[in-house]
Amino acid sequence: MTSPFQTRSRKQIRESIGFALNDMILVSASSSVDTTSLIAVYSLFKGGDDEYNGRQVVCVTPAGSIVAEEKSWVSDFDSATKDATVSPAFTANIIDDDLFEMWKVFTVEEVNDAINQAVMEATKDCLQIKQLTTQYTDSDEYEYNTLSDFVGLYQVEYAPTVGIEHILDTCDSVWTAGSANVTVTADSAFNKLGTACVKAVEDGNSGTNAKLCYKTISSTDIDDCDKVEFWMYSSIALTAGQLQIKLDDTAAIASALEAIDIPAMSANTWYRHVLSLANPYSDVSLISIGIFQVADVGAFTFYVDDVRANLSTSKDFQPLNPDFWRIIKDTTPYLKLTSEGLGQIGDSKQLRLTGYQLPSLLSADATESEIDPSWIVNKTVGELMLNHAKSSRLSIPNRELIAKARLDKAEKDKTSIRFRPMSNVRWIG
Repeated sequence: MTSPFQTRSRKQIRESIGFALNDMILVSASSSVDTTSLIAVYSLFKGGDDEYNGRQVVCVTPAGSIVAEEKSWVSDFDSATKDATVSPAFTANIIDDDLFEMWKVFTVEEVNDAINQAVMEATKDCLQIKQLTTQYTDSDEYEYNTLSDFVGLYQVEYAPTVGIEHILDTCDSVWTAGSANVTVTADSAFNKLGTACVKAVEDGNSGTNAKLCYKTISSTDIDDCDKVEFWMYSSIALTAGQLQIKLDDTAAIASALEAIDIPAMSANTWYRHVLSLANPYSDVSLISIGIFQVADVGAFTFYVDDVRANLSTSKDFQPLNPDFWRIIKDTTPYLKLTSEGLGQIGDSKQLRLTGYQLPSLLSADATESEIDPSWIVNKTVGELMLNHAKSSRLSIPNRELIAKARLDKAEKDKTSIRFRPMSNVRWIG
């Protein structure tokens, strides 16, 4: 494993690089005038008129309405008033305590790119642990397109038992329509588990905030749970929050204890939704569950099966024998279970896949590095000092010697950032 380190954001890493290059200063606005006057009495105190002309300015910590990471350039500087005029104007007035980076030689874009170049160079040495728990097995389904972002997989586990679980409804019998615009039946030909599933046909006229269908259940306490799970299928694509599942201690989901947004769904695809309960300790004496339409999605058909609540941490995951699974390296790689593997796991069981993914590039100022920031700083400073086209414009005595020392330090520290993969990894790439 790699040596532990304190994580840092792209902004913090970039500023460390700027200080090391003697190329960036932090400027805190001290007055509020307009969208083009960056007045900083305590920050812009060096030099005479035009001292800061041509420098790039980026707002890194807005105190007001300027958008974070918004950029401009200094077109003029008045040393008497400490006023740096910027062009183009910011989208809102510059106010007291707006904090800016001001760069002389390099631009923010160039430094951000150099940071990501360093991350990419270290990628093969710094793969990150990735674990996925959203995949559930399906009857007679041996292949699972669930390896997105994995570069290697070394363990497949499944949860044969759950310590704390309550079946709210098997969906083997019909639910009640919530309005005259919905037709509900029990479908025995399309079910995921048991003998049937709920089929509901919405004719498109229910509108917003409409009860589509519900089921009366025996009084059930789920205050010992943290998740609700169910299978769902839609004939149309849905965005997150257009539908909700409701759990209620009153009849016909009239006053729900839980109204949980259902995630986005592609058309004609079964999903095993695993959703967090918002107020689990209050979820007692439930007597109805149902599907509620928040936004008018028009005419569509949906299916629901096997609704249950459980305590996610009570699932007992067991490793699947490596002989019972393999990776198919196709255009889209996928996990393939053998018939023995699926037979051992069973239907509708949660899988836990553990492997490796690439370290993330730093795509925003708030993004935190998954690689030791001190290594990134040394590597980036050395490269910018020595090998960038603008390096000769830096006012740093003995620049080449300092750059070489930084790069040598980064190379030496590679041993501390290098990860050690498990011996039984099955690589995807």
